[in-house]
Amino acid sequence: KVIMINFDDSYKTQVLYAKPILDQYGFKATFFEVCGWVGKPQERQSWQDVAALQNDGMDIESHTMTHAHLNSVSPSKLNYEVGFSKQCLANHGYNASIFGYPDNLGSDNKTVVNVVAKYYSLARTGSDPLMFLHCNGFTKRPQTDCGTLLPDGTLSYVNRYDIRSQSFDHIHNNIALTPTQLFQQFVQRVNSQVPYNKGGTINAFPIITYHNLTYSNEVYNELPSTIMVPLFAQMMNYLH
Repeated sequence: KVIMINFDDSYKTQVLYAKPILDQYGFKATFFEVCGWVGKPQERQSWQDVAALQNDGMDIESHTMTHAHLNSVSPSKLNYEVGFSKQCLANHGYNASIFGYPDNLGSDNKTVVNVVAKYYSLARTGSDPLMFLHCNGFTKRPQTDCGTLLPDGTLSYVNRYDIRSQSFDHIHNNIALTPTQLFQQFVQRVNSQVPYNKGGTINAFPIITYHNLTYSNEVYNELPSTIMVPLFAQMMNYLH
């Protein structure tokens, strides 16, 4: 089995709470940094934090400059969010080749994807529990040509700029889920790859994205994407 662990939005708690748990099991992860947030608000990572993550074998990638919704910005703002975030990271010594769409917006927008493709080799969005290594794995949307554009010039359903991931929100479809229910979802999703991976060949795997971590019920209830630290520890222990 394979799993990829991602973190978005440069939260300080990822360094304070998640990294020691990852270290406990020898796990590595990709941290998608909002370059304009690093070193600014108190709840975000410092550049020293980012350096420490990379020095410990973590992957540092791009998540825009200000976490803007890319479908609703001007062309100059789009280029700033996508292109300058790569340059911003490069200015601090990080060669980002992967882009993460804020709020999973933009991967189905040809204008946005064209700008992302100018600067990055891959881009990650949300919406699917498994990522297939070949585009024909998404049976609900049959696709044999894995190129970014179809013959008619429209965007393909899945391509190198539409890599699928999913986070665990404790409020989903207006239903509040308990930590036990979220853990059960996690176990189910991790094991959902099994039917597709036979004979030592990996064809599909989950990419799981985390955001803020907390011990506080108050902070936990502020954003659906926040996860309690004990639950994150339980998930990583299960993977181990």
